[in-house]
Amino acid sequence: YTPQAPPPAPAASWALLAAGDARHYSAAWAAFAAHVGWRRVAVLSELATRAALDVTDLAADVLVHVELPADTDDLDLDKITQWAVRAATAHARILYVCAEDARVVRAALCAGRAAGLAPPAVWLLPGALPPAWLRPPASDTHNCTHQQLRDMAEGHLSVAPAWLADWDERSDASADSEEGAWRRQWRSRCLRARACGRGACGACGRAPGQAALLYDALRMWDAALRRQLRAHPAALDNLHHESIARALIKDVTTSSYSGLTGKFEWSEDASGARVRLAPVVVQQWSNGTRRRLGVWSRAAGAVLALAALALAALLGASAAAACHCKRRAERKYRARLAALGLTRLDPKPGGLDRWEIPRERVVINRKLGTGAFGTVYGGHALLAEDRGWSAVAVKTLKAGATTEEKLDFLSEAEAMKRFDHKNVVRLLGVVTKTEPVCTVMEFMLYGDLKNYLLARRHLAAAGAGEADEVSAPRLTAMALDAARGLSYLAQLRYVHRDVAARNCLVSAQRVVKLADFGMTRLVFEHDYYRFSRKGMLPVRWMAPESLALGVFSPASDVWSFGVLLYEIVTFGSLPFQGLSNAEVLARVKAGHTLELPPGLKPQLEGLIKSCWQAEHKARPSAAEVAAFLADSPRLLAPCLDLPLDALPLDLEPWQHARDRAEARWVSWGAPASGATDTTYLSADAPPADTDAFLS
Repeated sequence: YTPQAPPPAPAASWALLAAGDARHYSAAWAAFAAHVGWRRVAVLSELATRAALDVTDLAADVLVHVELPADTDDLDLDKITQWAVRAATAHARILYVCAEDARVVRAALCAGRAAGLAPPAVWLLPGALPPAWLRPPASDTHNCTHQQLRDMAEGHLSVAPAWLADWDERSDASADSEEGAWRRQWRSRCLRARACGRGACGACGRAPGQAALLYDALRMWDAALRRQLRAHPAALDNLHHESIARALIKDVTTSSYSGLTGKFEWSEDASGARVRLAPVVVQQWSNGTRRRLGVWSRAAGAVLALAALALAALLGASAAAACHCKRRAERKYRARLAALGLTRLDPKPGGLDRWEIPRERVVINRKLGTGAFGTVYGGHALLAEDRGWSAVAVKTLKAGATTEEKLDFLSEAEAMKRFDHKNVVRLLGVVTKTEPVCTVMEFMLYGDLKNYLLARRHLAAAGAGEADEVSAPRLTAMALDAARGLSYLAQLRYVHRDVAARNCLVSAQRVVKLADFGMTRLVFEHDYYRFSRKGMLPVRWMAPESLALGVFSPASDVWSFGVLLYEIVTFGSLPFQGLSNAEVLARVKAGHTLELPPGLKPQLEGLIKSCWQAEHKARPSAAEVAAFLADSPRLLAPCLDLPLDALPLDLEPWQHARDRAEARWVSWGAPASGATDTTYLSADAPPADTDAFLS
């Protein structure tokens, strides 16, 4: 009932492949590869599909190919996870899952989600999966929800025999037809089997095409056997005789038969196997259904122009991203897809489309801050009809922004949509179809942590150390919140790269959440991200390996967290106050660290110094830091024997002093943070002693 590859000779001459030859799938993908220049493929297959998958037929660079062991009750999740990580590390853009088991497909999508295999990567998944294949049963041991799997599967491509695609696209037949009667009977027996605890316990709403094919095959054999017995009644006593079996095969493959799945026509391949002829349909998954893009047949050896253009456009965008020419390719890609009326493949899979909010459902009523890229407003949004209007923060991109700026702006939202943690600011939606482009996020009443601390410094200075807002338990709880958020990002293999008080927001319940993910990046097998382009860097919070080599990792985030602890206990004091960025750069690269304020508890001093170990492997993980803070609920206490940095009043709120680098962006929680944090080093005008990676 699913396409198979014929067995090797001489057994092939006895094979009838009623569902089709699975080897045609590889041939179909090879045709696509030739048409659109596919390269950089990662393949995950099962032992059962080895004969069907001829990797060399893909006509592409197969960077990673992992074959799962023989069918077992327990999936090898570690092997699937390793495949996803290797594929991401190798920058594979085409992810081909050649498997019959829906559990394997779900596990691959989940592992791909964790590894960041999102657009412009393209998923090729089986087209003959059961109806409820995306809904994980309780027995699934991966960590993805149904919605997360739906997000990852959205926009994927698949191929299926035409008879199966036709069945799936066809609505229920009329009640008085043979097909209508069969559908009713199938539904009745399915429900009865479920009630008795038998069968696969799947959905009984719509009969799958495989069940219809099985019915057709039985009817076809029944008709052939009846004809054989009418001609040779004695054959009933010796049905396994070779001559009788071959007569039955000849009868089936030469007689005309049309069933629920259409007409059966057969061809014989070189091995002697008989294969049902059926073109291969190329489909795209869109909102829970498959849309037909094109048809490939072995005889024609070609793909319809519609599918070829769609895939060419997609790969055009992917190639452009790889060679840093995305702007021109993106315009062509969007125009071609719009002209064809096709669903976008980028960024649809797990992308921003499902997050889109109509502009009329977002109302802004006050300005919260201004940055180099746009403005942040407070307001309300109607996120769902049954939930009413919710308080939100709306981060806008200025009108007329360049494509580069738009991509940077949306990359933050692309990262945030993957996060779901109480200590990470939640993305609620985006408005991208009209300008100004904006992102809608949960509203954080008390703004950023730096301003929160600055506004309450007088309480700590006045000796109100036990007041709830400035008490040791409160400060420690805030540090713990930030550590837990950072630990969560590390578990997802993300590096934040800009951990600082200005990028931590405080909710109405005084819960601290990490924010500002414009610099956040995924890391893979080697656990680090190498910065290699021009940009602005927060040098006062950066680890020495980041300053010297452009290398960012979870360990460099822990270094920055140590600076954050310094900010918390000093109630917003600027790190390395009195030094220019160039002086900070030279000082940290020479092995020096911040001078800690007097009065720190020895345990806290030890924790901060462990975060500032010169050797990144010697630093604790974010999870270890969080555990240490959880065990010491009064660890952080105010240390105010340091002067505050001054805010130049004659400048725009987001600008910095002349002798320091120009800011590229500031905290969207409140603009004053950006003005007091004179931190960003411009790669366009670096100090003389900066390393090559900054220039």
